[in-house]
Parts: sequence; C-alpha cells; structure tokens
Amino acid sequence: MPVRIVTACGLGTGTALFLKTVVESACRKYGVDAIVETADATLASSLKPDIIVTGPDLAERFAKEKAAKEIVAVYNYGNRKEIEDKLLEALKKLGVLRG
Repeated sequence: MPVRIVTACGLGTGTALFLKTVVESACRKYGVDAIVETADATLASSLKPDIIVTGPDLAERFAKEKAAKEIVAVYNYGNRKEIEDKLLEALKKLGVLRG
C-alpha cells in the first residue's frame, strides 16, 4: 500500500508544488511507493496523510492537530538534501524504509 504524503503551504500552490517535486523525486530514487499531493494549510489537516512536508510554522500547527503520523519541517526550501534527509527519516519511522 502506498504511503500518502502531502506537501503543504499557506495557499497550497508555489512552495507546496516545489516540495512535491522534490518529494516525488526522492521517493522514486529510494523505491518508495507513494501518493504525493499538494494542499493548503486548511485542507492538509483534513486529509490525514501518513506524512506532511511543510515549513516550520505550519509544521508546529500540524503537530498540535496530529494531522499526520509524521510531520517534516523544512527550513530551507532551496536545500534539496535537507528535504530528502528529513523525508527519509520520517519514512524510516513509519517502517517504509529500513536503515
């Protein structure tokens, strides 16, 4: 069964779309079966995905709401390595990846 990942930002457009491309690329690279979708801050909470990838401001909110099993807070959107490393850590916590 694929892991459900939501990339979220305030409006669900620019940053969320960029994060989606990085997350999809990482999932392909590591052979992770994933459904990745974008959402704004309000919709992301209601989707109840396995992982939400977002900025630190929304990450705190999503954590309080228990909006996903794992919340990935990205501080530097231009740093693909940060995004990938934090995503891989979340996937390992969920048991999707070993390591």
